[in-house]
Amino acid sequence: MSNRFNIGDKVYLAAYERKAIMVTCPDCSGSRRVRVILGDDTEISIECGGCYPGGYDPSLGYITNYEWTASAKLKTVTGVEERAGEPTRYNFGNTCDFDGNKTFATEEEALTKANELRQAYEDEENKRLMAKTKNARSWAWNATYHRQCAERARKELAYHEDKARICAARKKVVHETDPGKQDTN
Repeated sequence: MSNRFNIGDKVYLAAYERKAIMVTCPDCSGSRRVRVILGDDTEISIECGGCYPGGYDPSLGYITNYEWTASAKLKTVTGVEERAGEPTRYNFGNTCDFDGNKTFATEEEALTKANELRQAYEDEENKRLMAKTKNARSWAWNATYHRQCAERARKELAYHEDKARICAARKKVVHETDPGKQDTN
């Protein structure tokens, strides 16, 4: 069985590279907040979950997307591996073509394949871009959670204001004989 390419041949390797770009969040349009209308027509504003990076950081207003570029890189075949029932594997020093489907004799063929690979990855990235980053919780869950936290905070505020009023009503009385001392009752 003869190889399509041999050691020492100059070939073109179909490749693609990605560059990170920041894109305005499609959920909040960069405002970092979204409005949720509850079942009782109450409208509340919550932090956007689409651009929320997680942890203690707030929503960013943007998400990371990737821009892909296709290229055909000139390489020299440094090794050829053939195994029964498997595609031919070409080595190029520090890289290799495991399936033998990215190695071409002409630059045009390699660019055509590189564009196909780039398009496949780009399509996958676009699916991710239009989805929530954190799918573990829904918008409804977030709205309910924050509404419950606000209610709990209101109750705690009322409790502490009542306690402060009680304390103010039970001020310590100053004795007339010693103005520097206060009653310990």
